[in-house]
Amino acid sequence: MNQFQQVKKILDNSVGGANAVVGGPHGAFWRNQSRDQFVAFKILGLPIVALGNGGASNIVKAMRGETPFGQDIGTPGASIRRMPAGRAPVPSEQIAFISEWIDAGCPEEVPDIGAIEARLGGAPSGSAFVIVSESATPIAARLTLRTTDGSQGDVAIRATTGGGAVLQISPTSVRVSGAATGVDVVAITPSAGLNDTAIEVVQGSTVLASVALTAIARPALRFRGSFQCRLATDPDAFDDPWGKDSSFGMFAVEGPDPANPDEPPLDRIVRFHDAVALRPFCAPIGVVVTAVEAQVGGGVAQFGIGEPLIGEPVRLGPACKFDGRNRTFAPDGFEPISDFRLEIGSSFSGASAPAVARPSPADPPASTAPYANGITLLDADPAGGNPGDYGISAATWAENAWTVLATKLAQLVAQDPDDERAGRIRDRRVREHVDTRPGHGLNALATPLRLMERYTGLIDRERSSAPDPQGMLAYLAGLPAVRFAADFLAFDTDCQTGHVTGTLDAPTAPVAPMPAPAEVARVAVPTVGLARIPLDQQ
Repeated sequence: MNQFQQVKKILDNSVGGANAVVGGPHGAFWRNQSRDQFVAFKILGLPIVALGNGGASNIVKAMRGETPFGQDIGTPGASIRRMPAGRAPVPSEQIAFISEWIDAGCPEEVPDIGAIEARLGGAPSGSAFVIVSESATPIAARLTLRTTDGSQGDVAIRATTGGGAVLQISPTSVRVSGAATGVDVVAITPSAGLNDTAIEVVQGSTVLASVALTAIARPALRFRGSFQCRLATDPDAFDDPWGKDSSFGMFAVEGPDPANPDEPPLDRIVRFHDAVALRPFCAPIGVVVTAVEAQVGGGVAQFGIGEPLIGEPVRLGPACKFDGRNRTFAPDGFEPISDFRLEIGSSFSGASAPAVARPSPADPPASTAPYANGITLLDADPAGGNPGDYGISAATWAENAWTVLATKLAQLVAQDPDDERAGRIRDRRVREHVDTRPGHGLNALATPLRLMERYTGLIDRERSSAPDPQGMLAYLAGLPAVRFAADFLAFDTDCQTGHVTGTLDAPTAPVAPMPAPAEVARVAVPTVGLARIPLDQQ
């Protein structure tokens, strides 16, 4: 690639083309000069090039309007007009190309560079994002460049101008090869629309690669999966002794004989991983980070790649419980998660303040622990989402509930237990499904599968992050507190598992108790025998 010819082309274009007449004392001096003549050329006794120093070269100063040039644009101390005089200014990226060419010693030609693979945070063009920091420390996204054919050479990196986000790029020129080279990209302002900003990798005036990206502000880390919570059968007390007859009599899920329990004691622990005594025909549990989300251009944009935390497991602390205590600690649907702690892989962890009693739904939470704000009947709430949003093939939540129960009952009836213990567990589960007493059987089991509770709290103590945090981890680490919001829904009281989806993001206001939304509190939910409503109606 002949860079000197590109410099000449830039200068020709600046005056109206290769055949444009140029007046003044110098005319179109560059058109018939060799590279050496150009470097040695002087105008009015002033050399136009300071070899190896583009910023100090008069040709660059003249186009930028820097002293002694820029008399016509008000540059202090200027005595000569900015060049080209009387015409539009040369685009800044073209001036930068000439300046960098002079910095490099004004090479005549440079080797051509082959195709370049460019990824931002590991994401390709159109799927990439960079976070606008809310703290004093900028959050840099890493742009990696490599040639796919092993060729090498010097390139410049620039952000496209226009209506997109404002970016800072460092360094703005690098040498690329078959090995990956890194460049830091910092967003100063957010995007107004998805992929409204681009980074270009150029050699001379040739664009070798481009990455379309979105600069996002106030991002949220999305997690999703299935949880387990092994609860006593309502209306049994949360602290009923092991083996005590329950509301379901001799077929109580905890087993009637304390000396020979078929299943381990129920512990009320909320688990995102490592299920305890998971029953046959119950789907496995597991919660992971699935995406980064943000408001962009009036809608929610979701990014499933380009973030190191995506795919990491989300775990709760070993003592997390839905804590109602038979309505003595909090009313149904307004209980906290006590002893709350959350971990993301080995990268992030933190806890909330200890939960305190909430005597009435009208009382706002008096702790930063996550509290529920009522019970939602999913089919009756347009904002509750459809089963399809959770990968469930059902038109309604009611249809999903009956499908789950019918399928499982058929599987239980057809089960060939391995031993007597497994047979006793199977028989109890079948009896639980087919019990026709009011408040028992399929109606009771179906109800929780149609409900949702939303928990909101703050992770504001015992926080830690892995060293040298990047991306969302750096964003969360820079917040004074991290907001935890999670929807627990579609709880199967037989399997003692349900779905959960939630986010970690910045609090919307200074840390303060959050009132219960009236529209959620108004949802009426029946109290039935086996239905744990909410998840631990005890």
